[in-house]
Amino acid sequence: MSTDTLISPHLVQQFNQAAALARESRFEQSLAAWEVLLGRQDGKSVITGDFLGQCMMRKAWVLMDLERWQQAREVLEDKVLEACLGQFSTANLYEYFFSYANVLGNLRDISGMDRAFSFAMRTAAEGLADHRRMRHCWNNLFFWAEKAGAWKYLQTEAAYCVTYARNQGDQQLETIAKLNRAMALHRQGRMQKAARIVEPIRRRALRDADADVLRRCEEAMKDETQ
Repeated sequence: MSTDTLISPHLVQQFNQAAALARESRFEQSLAAWEVLLGRQDGKSVITGDFLGQCMMRKAWVLMDLERWQQAREVLEDKVLEACLGQFSTANLYEYFFSYANVLGNLRDISGMDRAFSFAMRTAAEGLADHRRMRHCWNNLFFWAEKAGAWKYLQTEAAYCVTYARNQGDQQLETIAKLNRAMALHRQGRMQKAARIVEPIRRRALRDADADVLRRCEEAMKDETQ
């Protein structure tokens, strides 16, 4: 992070060192560094809520990298971190909700994931006007819903995404959303309706020699027993 004159310089240095270790994929060392930094609040060093919250969020990111999902959830749900969110920039607030949603998705908490992604999407759309971040949310939401076998939820959300993608003129995202909806329908035994969605996409992909979309078409109509 950039140096903030409100924060003691040695804390900024420790922050940058812990972040550098994470970038180098030295996750255990980075985790230890975050824990040292978070454990050394002696009352004499100058700190802000934004700085403390970012330290905690980055500790959660390292726990995610280490696939310690429940521990990451505990950090992200910590009352201290929640109290810091009011000082976060809009971009960091998005990162918080996006991270939280992915942790909950991995833990199969679909209702919690849905709420977190809703906050992330609202922040991306209204606060940042960032379609790229919106795409990340939709793609990850689809991924976790499929992993959890939450087919009714996936069917509903994919339909919402189709409308969003059309309004944005994003044909690629629209195609992805349609194929996820088809997958959800197929997994619920509604094969004919799923096929009606997939077939025109498959024909277009054959015409364009789009191997990735063809693969996605096959995945959408794949029997779960295969």
